[in-house]
Amino acid sequence: MPRICAIFTHFGSAERSLTCLRRLGAQTRRPEQILIINNSTADDPLLPAARQLAAELFPQDTLHILQMESNLGNAGGCAHGIEHAFAVLKADFVWVLDDDSWPRPHSLENLLAVEVDDMTVRMSMVIDPSKNDELSWPLTITTDNEHRPWISVLTKAELPHGNIIPSRAGWLGALYPREAWRKAGVPTPELFIRGEDEEYPWKVREAGFKFITIADSPLEHPSSKLPLICYRVGKHSFFYEPGLPEGRQYYKVRNWAWLQRLKHPHSPLHRLAACGFYILLSLRAMLQTNEVTFKKLYTLFRALHNGFYGKLRPY
Repeated sequence: MPRICAIFTHFGSAERSLTCLRRLGAQTRRPEQILIINNSTADDPLLPAARQLAAELFPQDTLHILQMESNLGNAGGCAHGIEHAFAVLKADFVWVLDDDSWPRPHSLENLLAVEVDDMTVRMSMVIDPSKNDELSWPLTITTDNEHRPWISVLTKAELPHGNIIPSRAGWLGALYPREAWRKAGVPTPELFIRGEDEEYPWKVREAGFKFITIADSPLEHPSSKLPLICYRVGKHSFFYEPGLPEGRQYYKVRNWAWLQRLKHPHSPLHRLAACGFYILLSLRAMLQTNEVTFKKLYTLFRALHNGFYGKLRPY
């Protein structure tokens, strides 16, 4: 039986992290190991509470806590967590969660019930229970395995029928095999937040892996408070998240522009044009949502500049 290690980062809310731990304890097929990456201080109230809860719910030595020297964000924490899970805990698979992403009782069992080859990453379907179990965020899928016309869908009604949905990539809820770590390494820690969800799946896909979403493996996670703004340009989709704080906006945009350097290392004009379209579509969305402020505009241009030139400077 494969050894599964569920990982998630903690920073701020002990109740969210304890809820995630309880949900893992309620799994019909429990992970052999649970790794909490603590981006908070070593005296955070979560730590004794988590150890006590784990003693009640799990066999001895199921829970592991990896202490970070400072807050490395989700990307930095998960980079250390994935490395620790595979190199030290000898896991066969890492199930990527977050402190506010909570699996339902059959989620892991149903995920593992789908047999795949060694080069396939299975993913839970990320849903928002407060919105009638709709998708928490866009899912990029294909309905044609041969020609791969990728499309981003926003609702379950747009998904194809069946339990197995070919997908472009995924992070939260993904069950990454050891071989993916061996071939693609770990997320880039300097991305901090809002970047590992695109960068790491891209690296894994470039290493030859494919992704599938399993419909009957739900993972609860809150969606954006305000509806996403979506623009479609040809085969491409652009999503703008209204109400996003400037700090999160900075990392989202900076990391997107930085990732274009990886995807098109020898095409600076292509990247420049992509950034230009990003600016135009962002300005349109800001006007549409009445979010045109000096701080938002400055954040947009600074983030694109730093990402374009490969500078992962903090906010």
